[in-house]
Amino acid sequence: MQKLITGFLIMALMMSCQSQPQSKSGGRYDYPDILDMKGTITLPQQGGVSSFSDLGTWHSFSLSEEQNPVGGFVGPYLMRQQQSFWLSPSIIKLQIKDQESGTFIDLSQAKEVSNTFYPGLLKQTFEVNQLEVSLCLFNVNERSSIISAEIINNGSQRQLQLGWTGSVFSLVNDSMEKSENGLIVKINEQERAQLLLGGNQIELKDSTYSYQEATIELKAGERQAISAAFSYTFTAEELQKYTIANTGILQDVKTAFAKNEKRWNGYLQKLLQGSDKALLDVQQYDKLAVKSLLTLMHNWRSAAGDIFHQGIVPSYSATYFQGLWAWDSWKHAVAIAPFEAELAKDQIRAMYDYQNGEGMIADCFFRDLSIEGVNWRNTKAPLSGWCIYEVYRETQDLDFLKEMYPKLLKYHQWWYANRDHDQNGLCEYGSTDGTRIAAAWESGMDNAVRFDQAKIIENHKGAYSLDQESVDLNAYLAKEKYYINQIADILGEVETAEKYLIEADRLKKQIQEVMYCASDGYFYDVELDSQNKIRIQGPEGWSPLYNQLATAEQAKEAIKVMMDSTRFNTPMPFPTLSAAHEKFNPQRGYWRGPVWLDQAYFAIVGINNYGFEAEAKQMAKKMVESAKGLAYTQEPIRENYHPLTKEGLNAKHFSWSAAHILMLF
Repeated sequence: MQKLITGFLIMALMMSCQSQPQSKSGGRYDYPDILDMKGTITLPQQGGVSSFSDLGTWHSFSLSEEQNPVGGFVGPYLMRQQQSFWLSPSIIKLQIKDQESGTFIDLSQAKEVSNTFYPGLLKQTFEVNQLEVSLCLFNVNERSSIISAEIINNGSQRQLQLGWTGSVFSLVNDSMEKSENGLIVKINEQERAQLLLGGNQIELKDSTYSYQEATIELKAGERQAISAAFSYTFTAEELQKYTIANTGILQDVKTAFAKNEKRWNGYLQKLLQGSDKALLDVQQYDKLAVKSLLTLMHNWRSAAGDIFHQGIVPSYSATYFQGLWAWDSWKHAVAIAPFEAELAKDQIRAMYDYQNGEGMIADCFFRDLSIEGVNWRNTKAPLSGWCIYEVYRETQDLDFLKEMYPKLLKYHQWWYANRDHDQNGLCEYGSTDGTRIAAAWESGMDNAVRFDQAKIIENHKGAYSLDQESVDLNAYLAKEKYYINQIADILGEVETAEKYLIEADRLKKQIQEVMYCASDGYFYDVELDSQNKIRIQGPEGWSPLYNQLATAEQAKEAIKVMMDSTRFNTPMPFPTLSAAHEKFNPQRGYWRGPVWLDQAYFAIVGINNYGFEAEAKQMAKKMVESAKGLAYTQEPIRENYHPLTKEGLNAKHFSWSAAHILMLF
C-alpha cells in the first residue's frame, strides 16, 4: 500500500501544488492571503487565530505564523460548539531523514520560506539542504483534508527517508493510538480524529508520534512526494466510510487537486462576472467580493449529528455561533445559491427539518443537542418565502419548489394562527413560553429600543405576542404573500395564487395607512390597542421600502430620513437606531446603534427600489469604504460595525454580513 500510494503521488504532485498560473486570470492564485490565516497555537482553547475549512468539514487548519518551524500547518481546530478546541499546535509536519548521515534534516534552517493562503488551499514552500519543498493542504470531502509534500532534489544523488511527525495537546494524548494505516485520536465515545498515513510504521511517545516511509534513491533533478489524509468523523460508520474514501483519494491526489482547483476557479469566475444589477462594482472591490465568498465557504458545515442537511453557520470563530439560525439561514442561502446550488437548497431544508406539526420553525439548533438544545421559545422573521423563491430562480429546480411549497404555506399560516392577537391581519412578534425576551429574539433585533416598553400577552396556550404590531414583521409577511403568489402560479395553483395576491395587496394597504407617520415621513411599529405609533426610528422603518410596499411619496420622505446625517447617514451609514435618539449606544448597544450589514443592505436596496439608483450606489460604496478593515485589508468581516468610529464589533468571520455584501455585487 505504501509503495503504491507513493508511486502515484510522484506524478500527481508534479502536476498539483507546484503548478499555478503566472498571469492574472481571475483564478485563485490572483488572490493570495485575502484573509490572514497565520497563527501560533499554544493552548487548546486559544482564540483569535483565523482558520481555513472547505466542503463543510467540522475542522479547520491555519498557516504557521513564523517562518520557523516549517514543514507543516497549524491545527486542526475541531468545531464542537462551546466545547471547540485545537487538537494540536501542528498535527502533521514533514520529516526528511538523510540516510548517509543518519540524521533528520533540520527544517528550521530552511530559506525562502513562503506561507500563503489561496482560496481553497494552504501552501508552504521552502528550500533546505539543496532540497526544494512544497506543501499543500486542501479539503476533499465533508470530513477530510489532504496534506501533500513534494520534494525536488537540486543537489547530487542521495538517499532519503520521508515521513511525518506531530503531536496532540495533553487533554487527548491518552486517546491516541495506532490504526492499520495511521493513527486515531478518540475525542469522545463517537467522535474520532484520524490521520491516514499509508502505513503503520509509527512510533508513539506520550502526545507525539513519528512515521517514516521506506528509503528512496533521489537523483539530481528528481522529485518525490508523500501525502496523508486527516479526517474528523462522528460515528464508527463514518470513520470506516472516510477511511475507504481517503485511501482511494491518496492513490490519485492529482485528480483530487485538479477537482479542487477547478471548483474554486469556477466560484471566482462566476463572482467576478459581476451583474448589470449590481450596486457595487466587483472589479473595483474584487478582493472584498472574494473575502465575502470565502467567509461563507469557511462557515459551511456538512450534515452531522442533529443537523440533517448541510448549511452555513454564522461564525466558526465564535463557539456560540456554530449552529443554524433561521433568519441567518435564509440570507446565507440566497447569497450562496449562484456558487453552490445544493448547499443553498440544503440550507433551507435544514431549517425546515425543525418545523413542528403546527408549522413553526425553530429559532436555532446545533450538531450536538446534548451540548445545547433546540430553541423552540421563538422563531425568526419570515424571510423563507423570499429565500425559497430566490434559490428557485437561481437554480430553476422545480422539484425543489414543489418540495418546499406546502411547508412554506404551513409556516406562513402559523404566524396568523399564533401571532395575530386581535385577528386584524397585522401580526406581532412573540414567544411560545410567555417571556418577553424570547419575543424580542423573534424579531432578530434582540434589545431594540422599540421593545423597551412592550408587554407580553397571551393569545392561546403556547402562543404569546408583544402588545405591538411590528412594521418589519408585517412587511416581510406581505412580501411573502407576493412570493407565495408567484410560486403558486408557477406550480399551477391558480386559486391559491389569487388568494395570496389579494391578501398581499390588503396587507400592503394596511401598512401604508396604519404604520406610516406623515408628519415624520417614516414607518413605525404601532401599539396593539390604541394603534398609536411607537415613534422610535430604527431599520424596521425602511422595511416597507425594501419589500416594495410603500407608496412613491412615502418612500421619498422615508429616504430623506435615511439620508439625514444626524440620524442614519452616519460616517458608516445605517445604524440600527437613529443617531439622534437618546439611547443611541453603538459601543455596547448590539441593536441600539451598531451597523448590521443585513439592515444596511435592506436600506440600500430599499432606496434603489424607488428609483434612487445613484443614491443607493453612493451609500453602498460609503458603507464598504468606511468600515475599517472591510474592503482593503486581510481583516475578517465582522458581525457589526460602529457607525461613528467605523470599527468592527463583536464576532469575526460573520456570514450574514458577507452574504449581503455578496448580494450587492
